[in-house]
Amino acid sequence: MAEILGLGVSHGPIILTPPEIWHEGRERIYNRVPNYEKPAQLLEELGQDNGLSQDKADHKRIVESFKIMHDRLHAWNPDVVMIIGDDQAENFLQDNLPPFCLYTGSEVDGYPFQRSARTNLWDAAPDTKFTFSCPKEFSKDMRNHLIRDGFDMASSSALKGWDWGLAHAIINPLVFLDPEGKFPILPLFVNCYGEEAGPDYPPRPTPARCYQLGQGIRRFLDTRSERVAVVASSSWSHSFLAHKFQCREIDTETDRKYLEWVRTGQGSKLAEVEPEDLQQSGDHEILNWIIALGVLGDRPAEIIDVRDSNTQLAFRVAAIWD
Repeated sequence: MAEILGLGVSHGPIILTPPEIWHEGRERIYNRVPNYEKPAQLLEELGQDNGLSQDKADHKRIVESFKIMHDRLHAWNPDVVMIIGDDQAENFLQDNLPPFCLYTGSEVDGYPFQRSARTNLWDAAPDTKFTFSCPKEFSKDMRNHLIRDGFDMASSSALKGWDWGLAHAIINPLVFLDPEGKFPILPLFVNCYGEEAGPDYPPRPTPARCYQLGQGIRRFLDTRSERVAVVASSSWSHSFLAHKFQCREIDTETDRKYLEWVRTGQGSKLAEVEPEDLQQSGDHEILNWIIALGVLGDRPAEIIDVRDSNTQLAFRVAAIWD
């Protein structure tokens, strides 16, 4: 039976950039929402310096949280790091739109500073490449087990749709968690954004199916002896996806409820959330966490940090299950 460590992280591009430029990302998002009006909480957080004070405080806690998770991961020393993240029209385009896809190649690269993080915390060049080995035979065994267990699991041994390698949901957290590529990584891509990712995109998988997939992965891991770290990579509600608030603010109330379930070891309750509720709250990406919770079972999480500032455009949670 495999030993399992769980990590919950966020992957928004701002985590790679200095807080002095976070306002630029906000302005881009505001411009995407028709007739956007700033909600009261956001106006309060922006204060007199366009949010710089809030951004600096949030940035400090995000970096500190990643340091805690980095140290715990490296002390635990896994054989495999399975990282669950959503592809946002990056590797998967109109010619291939699977709900779930396991990467079964032997190596993969990522260029996290190529697009929205060209100005980054490390002053790294845009073409900086991160290379990771991948547990090819392990991932093929997982895929085969899942298919025989009733899951129509897609797989890919090469990433060709995205010139910059790994999608940002996968590579961005790894810059903090394992920049040297010490551990073999197993990416699991999820179509969290569904129809909002672009024309002709299929609906996202349901919370119930994501939890079932996590349980299927756990049944596979129970046949193995490896030490496996399972990383859920996503923010929770996004202001620009929260339709109940006209795509203006994060759904703090709903996320606080979900957070209490995760904190107290009731994560399976998230499998009961209706797809329309995710659509209304902007919690599309929490599907990545629901898969991880299916793997981990109803174990209480150690909550490392919670960032609920509207200035960040998303509700961010850092958590560990050990």
